[in-house]
Amino acid sequence: MAVIGVFFAFCVRYAIHPHLEEALPLFFFQVNTIVIAFLFGAGPAMLTVALSVPLISYFFMSPFGEFTVLDARDVSLLFVYGGYTFIVCVLIEWLRREQYNARMAILVSETRFKLLVEGDLKIRDLLRQSPQ
Repeated sequence: MAVIGVFFAFCVRYAIHPHLEEALPLFFFQVNTIVIAFLFGAGPAMLTVALSVPLISYFFMSPFGEFTVLDARDVSLLFVYGGYTFIVCVLIEWLRREQYNARMAILVSETRFKLLVEGDLKIRDLLRQSPQ
């Protein structure tokens, strides 16, 4: 799914490239990475970053259509993309783990409540059956 997401982000960005030129080279790739991180986890999201960086630098950073020596602006742009995406992936992974922990806590709580109710019913049955 990560590869499909990168392909989709690339196609959208490439389609509007004549209008945007060098503006917003990272936007569609960042949105894709965030969605992939939320739906599939940090691993596939990091794969999207690894696939996106060469595509961004080749197709959407001037000079277009060739790999050249990156200047300070290009390096900072790619560093910000990588750093920002890494932070977002970590936060989303943390969120997903906390959601899982919350679901497990609810299940444990419901199970304990059921056991408590069953135990209470058994005690009531024993009290009713015992001679007074």
